[in-house]
Parts: sequence; C-alpha cells; structure tokens
Amino acid sequence: MKLINKYIGLTLLSGALLTSCSDSFLQRDSLTESSSSTFWQTPNDAMMALTACYDGLQSNQLYNSDQYSLGPLYMDCISDNGGHFNWSGWMEGYDMAMGIHNPSSSVIGSYWKDCYEVISRCNLLIANIDRVSMSKEDIACYKAEAITIRALMYINLTTTYQDVPYLTEPLTLENSECEKSTREYIVGAVMADLKTIATDLPPTAALGRITRGACYALLGRMALYNEKWDEAIAAYKEVQKLGYSIDPSYADLFTTKGQNSSEIIFSVRYEGPGKDEGAAFNAHWNTPLEALNGTIDLADAYYVANTGEKTTDTNYGEMTDGKLDVSKPNAAHFANRDPRLYTTLFVPGMKWNGKGGEGNWYGGAAASFSTVYVMKYFDPTDTGNSWDNGQDFYVVRYAEVLLSLAEALVQKGGYDESAVMSLINEVRQRADVDMPRVQDVEGTGLTKDALLDIIKHERRVELAFEGLRLFDVYRWKELDKAVANIEKERTSLGLGYEARQYNGERDYVWPIPTGELDTNKALLQHELWK
Repeated sequence: MKLINKYIGLTLLSGALLTSCSDSFLQRDSLTESSSSTFWQTPNDAMMALTACYDGLQSNQLYNSDQYSLGPLYMDCISDNGGHFNWSGWMEGYDMAMGIHNPSSSVIGSYWKDCYEVISRCNLLIANIDRVSMSKEDIACYKAEAITIRALMYINLTTTYQDVPYLTEPLTLENSECEKSTREYIVGAVMADLKTIATDLPPTAALGRITRGACYALLGRMALYNEKWDEAIAAYKEVQKLGYSIDPSYADLFTTKGQNSSEIIFSVRYEGPGKDEGAAFNAHWNTPLEALNGTIDLADAYYVANTGEKTTDTNYGEMTDGKLDVSKPNAAHFANRDPRLYTTLFVPGMKWNGKGGEGNWYGGAAASFSTVYVMKYFDPTDTGNSWDNGQDFYVVRYAEVLLSLAEALVQKGGYDESAVMSLINEVRQRADVDMPRVQDVEGTGLTKDALLDIIKHERRVELAFEGLRLFDVYRWKELDKAVANIEKERTSLGLGYEARQYNGERDYVWPIPTGELDTNKALLQHELWK
C-alpha cells in the first residue's frame, strides 16, 4: 500500500478520522476528541465508528460525485449507456472510455484508494468493537453491518482490478506491504462471511442501515458476478422472503418521494439541501442537463410502448454533409417508448419546468452531442440545489434482485421458463411502466440464449445509470460489442464523441495503480498490464 493507505489503516485508532454523515441514525460527533486508549468503550463510540464506515460510501468515486469524479452515474459513461461527450477530456474516466487509460490514470488510483478507505474503517470496527460495553447482540449486528459494507467494496474491487490485496484486519506499519490475493479466493471468503453473519442482521432497520436483505442481495451479486449460480439463486430467494416489492411508480422512485419505497434494499443516505452533506452524483450546471450524455444506442433500447418491439425508425434528425445536426433532432423518433426512457433520459421532445420542445430541444442547455442527456435521479424542480440535495443513492433495488435471480436460473439450466418470465414481467409491468409481457412479445419455448438476451436487455433499461452497466458488460465479456456499437453511432452519424477503442482482454481488468506499486514492493502488476 502507498503511504496514504497506511495512514487510513491507522486513523481511527489515532482519533484522526472525521465523520460527516448527518442522517438521523448517525452521530455527528468527531473521533478527534478520543484517544485510542479511551475510545472503544461506550455504545456512542461504537456508533461513531460505524458511522465512519457508512460515511466512506459517500466518496465521490463510490456513491456520490462532483463535476470531476467517477461516481455511480458517470461510471455508465465508460459503457455503451453514455459518454462524456459534451465535457470530454476533463471528467474522470473519459480516458478509460476511450481505451487509453493506464496505471497512472486518475480514476485507477482514486477508485482503489476510496474502496480501501472504506475497508480500513470496517476492519477497525470489526477488530475493536468487542472492547465496547454493549450487548452481544448489538456487537454482532454492528460487526455484520461492517462486514457487509466491506463485502460491497470487494465486489467492486474484484469486478474491476480482479486480484487485489485482501485485508480483513487493521493495517499496521509492520503489515502494510501486502501481496495480492486471487479474485477466486476473495470471492469465496467474502461469500462465506456473508453467509455467516446474515442472521445477525435485522430484517428491517433505520433507513440507510444494512439489513438482512442487503446482506443476501450482495451475497447474490457476488455469486452472480462469479458464475456461482446455485449460490446466487439461494441468496436471492432469501431476499424474496423478506417482504420487498416493486414500486408502482418508476418515475417517483428516483426522487426523494421514493426513498422509503419497499423496493429499496440498501441506499447510501444523503441529507440536504443546505447542510453540506447532500448528494451531487447527478448534479448539472445551471440547467438539469449538460453533465451527462446518454447514447442513442441506449435510447433505442427502450422499445415501443404498445408492442414491446425495437423501433425500426432510423431518422434521428436533419443530416448535413453526412453529419447529424444535433440542433435539429427528430423528436418523433423518441415518441411512444417504454416509459422508463423518460425517467432515465432527456430526449428531444421532452420538457422540464415548461422548457424544451419544438425549437428549444434541450430546454436552454447546449445541444447534446448525442441528442440525448441524462435525467435519472435529477430533480428539475430544484436546480439551485443540484450540488447539495437530499436524494439517496440506491445501491441495491428489488428489481435488480428479480432480474439477477432470473439470470442465475437460466444460466444454471433446468429452469421453468414461465417462472423466469414471471420474474422479468414483475419488473417490466410496474404500474406506470406496464410494458407487454415477455411471452406476448417473444412467445414461449425460447432458447437459453434468447432468454438471456431478454434478461440482459431488461437489466440495461431498468438499471441504467445506477452504476451496474459497466460491471455487466465486463462479466458478460461484451465490452467489444459495446465499443463497436458506440463507434458505429459516432462515425455513421458524424457525432462529436470521444473515439473509443477496444484493447482486448486487458480492458476487462483495471491495472494496479502506479502509486501502489511504487510504495508496496510486495504488490505486482497484473500480467496483462506489464
């Protein structure tokens, strides 16, 4: 580890870690007033330490963002869902989208650092909480929360960097240089941990706290991402028993109205506006647009509403000298689509606060280089607090669980087709979406590959800009297809995108950051990046 990671491993014990979460179940106290010899004694000490674990999730690289950082929505800009088109060249991750990143790239170092900071905070709590005067049940619950948060970080790390140091205890100066563990080993260890502690967690808890459902859902995610179909199925079926349900309103779900929905399994909480503790992960500059571009490819993945079929229209607007004039788009192209399109993306013909539509296609913003902007999570009625608002970020929703269960069942084989279709239909037929049932569009007796394609498509349109698309493209080994689709879009329409390239297997694993290699001689670069 480089020096900052050694520091992170020691900060909580030395009393140098500040906490900033201000949600109702979290304490505002600072650990700077306690020394390591007196800190781990009271329930309040334990709550402050747990607060630090949750607080780390609000990192700009993890589940928040500023105008420069990766964040959960901008991560989709590395996939075929979006891009840094209008603001290309200075937003974190643009070089990875272009396939020109390297071990010294900003995103490579910052994502690593912030994941390990959360892990370090969790390890400190797990190692020390037994010293606190609390009930055994409360100690077990706090440990289980920290273990689950730590597991989320290892899901992220093993899906990106793959083989990484596996830390389960606080770092000291003596053990700060760590070798990599294999992805396979980490996956097995994390899954074993989650199985062990699941019943130490309550079925329900204060908003934003880890519950049994969150534990099982993340166990399922780790299993699914690593093709452990039986274990994924078992975990997701445990989630099904816990009373979650699909919210009837997709449109309301991604506003502050939706934060208490029975669909939300785990969220990173924010409190604002005006408290300097709010969310900025979908902030925009002056208008509700401009910061994030969607792709036409994603927009066209939202099928025609009444038929459930892909649009055959290819008229995106006025062409001049072989280039699409983005100031003169064809709004009719985006009409009558899956209603989730209009919650997720801002397409020509839409309005916000009365602005937009004919002749003012982007509602006062600059024309999108793709004709498409991003709307998910943005509150157009409160643009003044775009950078500090109270919108929570949903790490796990029940819709993901249902689609993941469907995928695991099909991948395992021997599935009941009607049961799989029922899971997909439960997602696509929420009240304000009501897309046609799978069997009514595709028929029955489908091949395994055909059914998987339907599930993959449903994941894309349901979960767009929720920080999962890139992970899906990686695990399905479809990055080459994603790059080809966006390059075809860019070149055939003459659009002002950053050019993308696919570099083969190397692009499925992030390199170990240069700074880590420089200060940790036990750490070796991945073979594909040597």
